[in-house]
Amino acid sequence: MEKNESKKLKALSDIASIDITLELDNILLEILKTTCETMNAHSGTMMLVDEDSNELKMVSSYGLPEDYIERVYKAARKAGLPISSSPSGDVLRTGNPYPVPDIFKEPKDRPWFELARQIGFSAQLFTPISQGLKVIGLLNIYMEKVHDFTEEEINFVTIAASQASSVVQNARMCMKLEGKIRETHEALFYSEARYRELFENAQDPMYTHDMKGFFRSINKAGLEQLGCTENEEVIGTHISRWLAPESYKLVEERFRKIYFGEPLDQPVIIEVICKNGTHRWGEVRTSLIRHENQVIGTHGIARDITEKKKLEQHLRESEVKYRELFENAQEAMYTIDMNGTFLAMNNVGLNALRVRKDEIIGTNLSEWLTPESMETARHRLSEFAKGIQLGPMVYEIVRKDGEHIWIEVNNRYIMEGGKITGIHGIARDITEKKRLEQKIKDYHAKLEKSYEELLEADRIKTEFMSNITHELLTPLTSIKGFVELIDDETMGKINAEQKKSLEIIKRNSERLIRLIKELLDTSNLENNKLGLQFRLVSVNSILSRTIQDIHPQANDKQITIIKDIQQIPEIWGDEERLVQVLTNLLINAIKFTPHEGKITIRAAEDIEHVKISISDTGIGIPADKLKNIFDRFYQIDGSASRKYGGVGLGLSICKSIIDRHFGTIWAESNGHGSTFHIVLPKLRYDPGENNV
Repeated sequence: MEKNESKKLKALSDIASIDITLELDNILLEILKTTCETMNAHSGTMMLVDEDSNELKMVSSYGLPEDYIERVYKAARKAGLPISSSPSGDVLRTGNPYPVPDIFKEPKDRPWFELARQIGFSAQLFTPISQGLKVIGLLNIYMEKVHDFTEEEINFVTIAASQASSVVQNARMCMKLEGKIRETHEALFYSEARYRELFENAQDPMYTHDMKGFFRSINKAGLEQLGCTENEEVIGTHISRWLAPESYKLVEERFRKIYFGEPLDQPVIIEVICKNGTHRWGEVRTSLIRHENQVIGTHGIARDITEKKKLEQHLRESEVKYRELFENAQEAMYTIDMNGTFLAMNNVGLNALRVRKDEIIGTNLSEWLTPESMETARHRLSEFAKGIQLGPMVYEIVRKDGEHIWIEVNNRYIMEGGKITGIHGIARDITEKKRLEQKIKDYHAKLEKSYEELLEADRIKTEFMSNITHELLTPLTSIKGFVELIDDETMGKINAEQKKSLEIIKRNSERLIRLIKELLDTSNLENNKLGLQFRLVSVNSILSRTIQDIHPQANDKQITIIKDIQQIPEIWGDEERLVQVLTNLLINAIKFTPHEGKITIRAAEDIEHVKISISDTGIGIPADKLKNIFDRFYQIDGSASRKYGGVGLGLSICKSIIDRHFGTIWAESNGHGSTFHIVLPKLRYDPGENNV
């Protein structure tokens, strides 16, 4: 025992110390080889969940033929099943190991029986490779003979898989890091060329100059703005050659700030004198050029605002016309200085605040805004002072009478002599909109709370349904059993009247048991716990068994059952659940078909499917109800449901079972009876090869 423990500890140490700089395929093979040799296994495989497609893919094998992986996929395609339909799928879903002591007794391995016989292994252990709660792959080992895996063996392979997870994760991280390093090198290689291309082809003027004010570079757009055609006309010249006197003083002040490490105001407006003597204005943003932590120059980007300056001049000349428009505007308009003091307000604004002009002019914004809105206004004033144009903003205003209103404001700064001197604003009353938005917000909060309460109620309902059905099923089963004992006179003789009463008790007990089982199935469906046991099943056998079981009920109503059933090949399915579906459909047909009616059962096949239909001559289903009949608890007509019984669960359960068989179920009705159709997939078959 100690020798085995030592061997396993060494194996785990070897796995943990694998060189992660190796190719990922080699890392996986080393992990697999070490694990298989330690377990004395015949062979093994490694599967990983692809990070892009999220599909399970076999990436490595040990002790197996080179074409093993392709043969596994081929067998899966032949069976029409994904690889994850094997026990590996259960491991992915649950995160727990899945031992298979005898492959040939494991239904989920059936598509691969022949492959296992050919290669020579009889037992398997599927183990999850996990990262946290997420399963990222499987480490599987195969034993030559039938083998009951011990808890110690399962624990060893589980630990090996856990260490493998760390190695795989580190290897993937290394691969990603190497890719990023390569990308960084390429980016650095091309950055200088890209910068030069951007600099030369920029739509706005760009330039650099040293700390003495001499131009070192300028792009094509800059040359055009100055009216030049050659770089030599600008490069090497001093900036004073191209600036108006006031703008040069401004630039000198910026040089002083750079020298003393003071922050620069951005942007700055400068007046340029072009080569031909014309004046233009630019809005310039400056960044510093450093070398070894020392500022050696500046880089500037300019935006031509000459037309804007001309428009501002035009606006000043149109002040009289503006004043008329200002006073007669349909929306509130005002001007303030850069400290937030009101300079002007039109009549609409005065009416909105319930004030006279002398009560507002000269007062500050702080007297009319709530503290929160005033804080926003101060920030925006400082931004406007820098020449930054901002978008609309909502403020909360306190009117003279104390009432609160909300306004949406659009501002622009007022320029005089190249300097921002104030703010012009247009305000729109949005009080009703804000109140409506608050109502909507409150309503949304109520809806969210109601939704959470509904979710909790649904959870409690599902839990209650599951618990109560289990609690009811046990005593009802006992009642039915004792009734049968008494009815069989096992516990003593009974008379005819007593026997008739017992039949009533037995029939109603069976009805209650069926109802409880339907509720239990519904609960399991909601919790995704409706387990299916798939294997090869005979459709003809299922049909014969079901028809035989329901014959007594059909005979009671003198209903003729017509069979048009071809010989159908076996399919992959859960026999008991398919019997449940067909029994439910036939009982419904009997229930809704009058005395001496007919029920026709047809079964046939095509290339890929098995088709079953059950037709009756009953009351039919209204056309507008057909799309809802498979909904849970749905009943076509309350009065009809009381006449015929049932709670609307049977067809819902039938649909869920057929869906889990990858089939379809639907109903048709022409007003003179109904037909229910079921289509199930057949197993794929390639001539000359073994198929399951």
